Amino acid sequence: MARVRRREMRQQVLQTLRDQIEQGKGAVLAATEGLHPADIADVLWMDLSASEARAAFRTLPAEIAAEVLAEAEPQLIQRLTEKMPPEELGGLLNQISADDGADILEEVEESRRQDILSFVEPKDASDLRQLSAYDPETAGGLMTTEFVAVSSAEKIGDVLKRIKRGDVEHAETISTLYLVGPQGHLQGVISARELLEANIHQEVGEVSNPDVISARTDEDQEEIARRILHYNLSTIPVSDARGVLVGIVTSDDALEVLEEEGSEDALLLAGASGETEVGESLWLRVVHRAPMLLITVLAGLGMSRVMNHFAPSSGGEGNWFTILSYIPMVLALSGTVGTQTSAILVRGFAVGQVTSGRRIKVFLGELQVGVALGALSCVIATPAVSLLAGGNWEIGTSLGLALFLAMSWAAMASASIAMGSEAVGLDPALVSGPVMIAVSDLSSVLLFFGVARILLG
Repeated sequence: MARVRRREMRQQVLQTLRDQIEQGKGAVLAATEGLHPADIADVLWMDLSASEARAAFRTLPAEIAAEVLAEAEPQLIQRLTEKMPPEELGGLLNQISADDGADILEEVEESRRQDILSFVEPKDASDLRQLSAYDPETAGGLMTTEFVAVSSAEKIGDVLKRIKRGDVEHAETISTLYLVGPQGHLQGVISARELLEANIHQEVGEVSNPDVISARTDEDQEEIARRILHYNLSTIPVSDARGVLVGIVTSDDALEVLEEEGSEDALLLAGASGETEVGESLWLRVVHRAPMLLITVLAGLGMSRVMNHFAPSSGGEGNWFTILSYIPMVLALSGTVGTQTSAILVRGFAVGQVTSGRRIKVFLGELQVGVALGALSCVIATPAVSLLAGGNWEIGTSLGLALFLAMSWAAMASASIAMGSEAVGLDPALVSGPVMIAVSDLSSVLLFFGVARILLG
């Protein structure tokens, strides 16, 4: 029920934003009141145009706008910060954690970064420069520099006083504290619970754990995320090549990495780019999916040559026998489009990008992609097949038109199956695969022969 209420609230926010976006700050603020920044970012990215999103974002209070920016998708960050003055973006970076700020700077043009950093507080700017120097795919690019460090000689009571006074309010978390030496080298770890259970007159070094599971700044972020999951850690310390503690990676960042890597692998397996998103423009979706289809077209043309070599046509069989050798290519291309569509929608359902109010928009978007990819394949395959068939443009045109229709239909059918199964409470990941393949293959063959019969007689 809570999930349903949140979805309904998002739809109400969307409608209010669209109705009142021109009425100023008060209307938008009232529409977003009580909504999590991640949900606001979701609405700005998935449901509003670029100009509408920027207009709504500019009316948010600075503290809310900063949190929304920290929760935003990379493409939304680019959209919102594209025309933002450096002083305004610098002010927002002052209000969020260093690791989130570094992620935002990563999406900003490099030529603007120094201007933006000049409006950030010196300490925060130093942290941002430090984090931006690391490869974003490594532990250094994933970590935050905001953690609690204590020395071995400190009394437990003194550390607790620091926490109560708010001296560590800048830290990402106080559930785990790290013991460091005079030069900053990592020496141990102690949890907040262990602090509370220990005698306040004991030194931290007496109760800390010297056996620390840690990471290096140059280690791959996926490996760090797996380590956090394997050892059930809330945070993991990150040291540089000298062994100096420079940051920590938290479990929420690790979960985000695992989700991104898992989604990327699934999309790549389906023949789409790992960067593909439901809310992308038509152009980007075609660019992210077309390369694998080009490989399929080339493989299909090669397969037809192999079939003709081992089963050469006789004069009496004519065009019909020749066109039969291209059936595998039609099935492969329509199946690939259907698989891409299913994988993207299943991921969209899993991460909350496809909700009840967005189904029609997403469905029409996937249909547009199928039509565009079908047209692209038709343009490539028609002349190629015609040349391979000895200049017979009837065969080339028949195959090109069949590809266009089959791929457009496959996109529509796979989107309908995925959305229909989710709507009735079935797992779209379970249903989409076998049902989509069966429907796609059967309908593609029928369309193929129907077009050939009409054009070739």
